[in-house]
Amino acid sequence: MYLVVPSWVIPGSYLENLKFLEDQPAINGVELLFFMYDRDVKTLLDTEWTGIREYERRFTLTAHLPDNLQPEHEELVARLLPFAKHLIVHPGSPDQGKTQGRLLATWAGKYAQSSSTEQPQGKGREPGRFLVENTRSAWFEALLPYLPDETGLCMDTGHLLLEGKSPAAFFTHYGNRIREIHLHGIDREQAVKDGRLPDHRSVHPGDAWLRELVPALKAFTGVINLEVFSWEEVLVSINTVKTLGLV
Repeated sequence: MYLVVPSWVIPGSYLENLKFLEDQPAINGVELLFFMYDRDVKTLLDTEWTGIREYERRFTLTAHLPDNLQPEHEELVARLLPFAKHLIVHPGSPDQGKTQGRLLATWAGKYAQSSSTEQPQGKGREPGRFLVENTRSAWFEALLPYLPDETGLCMDTGHLLLEGKSPAAFFTHYGNRIREIHLHGIDREQAVKDGRLPDHRSVHPGDAWLRELVPALKAFTGVINLEVFSWEEVLVSINTVKTLGLV
């Protein structure tokens, strides 16, 4: 199991967060966040690129691709694939499923041999590094039929909880395809108070949904991303997974 956190646990750039996390022994990896990829992000990435690559020796690096994935984002994909273990994809709207599936198939084929970060697992094709995340269920389900066979999944517990769905049931249904878990909770009351999203909240030992999921998490050998956006919340979640015997 790899324990990963986002590249935004303190206010600052990619490199500033990597430097902060470097001496945190519980953290095995960092998810580089690219929810958008505009001129400012490109400039920052160019400036910090050499420093980011130096952290490959310390961390398993993954990446979150931009929302509303477009062909022009191939520039970012080509840059990340030589070292990123996973590239996380948010599904587009249901009418975009076929187009997005074709785009991912094109990139998966084009860059299949671009990295040695993944090794073949038994027979068949090398596992792809594009992982589709469940955001809205209807969008996720509309994309599934168009995905290349080797495409894995990223289970996001917060998105499931917002829709009133059971993460444990989702894992039972899709478990053989899930290779990364975004582990976070929801707190609608606190969201009203602080104006932040109701999800991407710390997990706690008393969370009933989490206790239901524990047996699956103990058997899971992939990436677990504590996808919260402050170091204080990361620490709460780390303490929780330790208390539950997950690490």
